[in-house]
Amino acid sequence: MHPAGLVQAGMVGFAPSFVKIQRARPAVAILVSLAFGKQGEGSERGGPVGEAQTGHEVHQQHEKLVRALADQHALTVVQGEDESIPDEAFDGLMERAQTLMAYEQQMPALLAEPERVRSEKVIFWSWRIQSAVAIVLILAFRLLGYSDGWYALVVPHLVATFFGWPLKATVKNHLARRTASIALHAMGVLLVLIVLGVLSPWFIVALVIGWAFVGTVAADGQEAGK
Repeated sequence: MHPAGLVQAGMVGFAPSFVKIQRARPAVAILVSLAFGKQGEGSERGGPVGEAQTGHEVHQQHEKLVRALADQHALTVVQGEDESIPDEAFDGLMERAQTLMAYEQQMPALLAEPERVRSEKVIFWSWRIQSAVAIVLILAFRLLGYSDGWYALVVPHLVATFFGWPLKATVKNHLARRTASIALHAMGVLLVLIVLGVLSPWFIVALVIGWAFVGTVAADGQEAGK
């Protein structure tokens, strides 16, 4: 079930006693309502992400926080039967509500983290591998006495791959940059086949178009990451 559904379902059990807390301490009503009303906020911002967790682990932690809030709410109701809520119970309820709100703001980033980590590895190695491919081709030109004209094709490829080395994968841009990084390998294969004479030099046009695609997608990822 979606996190919002879990919390909203839990509110059904809170409703009668929640009215008492509203009467006794209006601030409780405001802040706890915020805890239930801000479901899913932060899906665009994301939050600080630590070690990657599976989606199941993230939802388990969310359910744990919801239960903790429900338990504290029940305790607060019991202690406030005389219409006077003890400060400790009130503070505990607020603390759990704020913890739940903060976690829900981080959930989109936490759920995306495993895929982001995979994308980060693809991005990191793809650009460096293609730099190595270009360097090997240049060394082969020198050793085998290839025409210097091929440098005009391979050197730009090498320089362009260096620009991809600093690329980072964020929650927002990792899919775009992973796509660009995978497409980069196709450009490398195309480059090698052209240089070895397997493909006609006319395929240089396809190489240029491919690089335009890679550059555009990587740039879109740059904008998405802001």
